[in-house]
Amino acid sequence: MFSFQKPASPFFPILSVLLLFILSSQVWTQTTEPSSDKTIEPAPGPMNGLPPEKTPSGPSQPELREKFKNQIGGFALERYSSFQIARMLDSQWAIGLNGYVNSYVNRFDNDTAYSYFLPPHDFYGRLRNYQERYWGGAFFVQRFVADSPFFVSLWLGREHYQKNQTAFYWESAGNTYRLEKDSYSSGPRNYAGFGVGFRFQTTSGLFFGWEGVWSWYSPYHNSFSVSDLYYSDRTASIGDLLYRKYAYQNGERLPGSSFGLNLFVGWAF
Repeated sequence: MFSFQKPASPFFPILSVLLLFILSSQVWTQTTEPSSDKTIEPAPGPMNGLPPEKTPSGPSQPELREKFKNQIGGFALERYSSFQIARMLDSQWAIGLNGYVNSYVNRFDNDTAYSYFLPPHDFYGRLRNYQERYWGGAFFVQRFVADSPFFVSLWLGREHYQKNQTAFYWESAGNTYRLEKDSYSSGPRNYAGFGVGFRFQTTSGLFFGWEGVWSWYSPYHNSFSVSDLYYSDRTASIGDLLYRKYAYQNGERLPGSSFGLNLFVGWAF
């Protein structure tokens, strides 16, 4: 049999509720407030003023030129070849030597003309084979522009030139012809040049580029000769030989300036 016991005081339930409320509020405050001994660092980002992460990049052209100071290069085509050595003094200045050979061969060069105003009215023609050859060398100084692979240069050099030809001249009216062998040489021709170029250095040591050079020549000596002079209708005399040499001398003129393009590939170390 159950019996109901009456509480000792009517304020006991109210005191119990207040005590539970105070204890629960203290526990909530301790769990939500951060501890004072920890520092919260913001995450990097564009909004909090922290610098962005830098991506690693390869060495620049000046750094590679400083690393690979010695250069050996050149280029070769069917009739052109060159050789070049250079030394970087720092990341922007270089000095070096260049040597080159350039030849040109023309076979069966044929010209035909008709004389209408001057008698006799006749067809004239020329058939020739000739070969030209340049060879020389120069000392140069290069200056790279800022941190780029472009540069300007100054050249001081000496060059030789030679031309040999065999020419066959004919006319149809008298059915006559003339055969002669000519030779023209010039040099040594001293010159000064100004160049603009591009050279790209790779991290493996390989480099490649080009350079255009304008050259101006100092006065030089020319030499002309005519040999093996034959006429179909008569025997060549000393006067014929001197006249043909004079005509050849006035027909062959080298310019006082020239432009050349150099291509090069090489190895630096």
